Amino acid sequence: MKKALLSAVVALLVVFAAGCVGKSTGLTEEKVIHAIRNIKTAHYDENFTMAMDFTLPEENTTVNLTMSLRITAMLDRVNKRALGNYTGWAYYNGLNISFNWPVYIEGNYTYLQVNNRWYNATDKQESGSGSYNLDSIRSLLNSTNVTILPTADGYQFKLNLSFEQFVNATGRTYALDKLFRLNGSVKTNEGWVLVKLKNDGTPYYIETYFDLTLMIPDPITKESVPVHLRVHDREALTKINEPVIIKRPEGIENAPPFNGLWD
Repeated sequence: MKKALLSAVVALLVVFAAGCVGKSTGLTEEKVIHAIRNIKTAHYDENFTMAMDFTLPEENTTVNLTMSLRITAMLDRVNKRALGNYTGWAYYNGLNISFNWPVYIEGNYTYLQVNNRWYNATDKQESGSGSYNLDSIRSLLNSTNVTILPTADGYQFKLNLSFEQFVNATGRTYALDKLFRLNGSVKTNEGWVLVKLKNDGTPYYIETYFDLTLMIPDPITKESVPVHLRVHDREALTKINEPVIIKRPEGIENAPPFNGLWD
């Protein structure tokens, strides 16, 4: 649940892409690093959608799951705070679930307000997982046809990659592990990252997409079941370095743990 100002792996992709293929445009690693570090405040808007379907072999029935999440927030990097709303809905074989929760982030801690009460929604396993492989990211960019193109207000580039390359670069499979709680193989049907940057090198729009086929062992028959999964995520920063005031909400000091997302 915890979100950084910019996805760390994408920030690294942007930096290294500038260093590998952006020099002809005047975009360098140093320029992008300076621009990212110079982001003190911003308004953040993320839209995440997921669609999944699979067939249960013993029942010959198809299961469909669709999920949509949106996070809007004001960000203050100086004081390491964010305040906004976490909304979404999920559809599962005729069952609809929706929510609209205020969210507050301070440092490494995330809080959600549900029914007028604050809960500590920090996921220590998620925030502690992953190990970024810088050599893998550089190798990926050098072996892939990536072109940074000038636009009317800056630059943009699109990088095609597989889920395996994403995992090798980030070490992060936690979301899928948490979702399925089972080991299985993953085939990438389509995968890419699109990044837009301002003239000064500031990344302000990041879009990622994966179309995957997962082979998951059936817990009863042990036969592999193909699961079709599509994930689409769009992140945007606006009002960069405009003044924001984020006060710590009352009631978070002794907030109980929140386990409602997964358990």
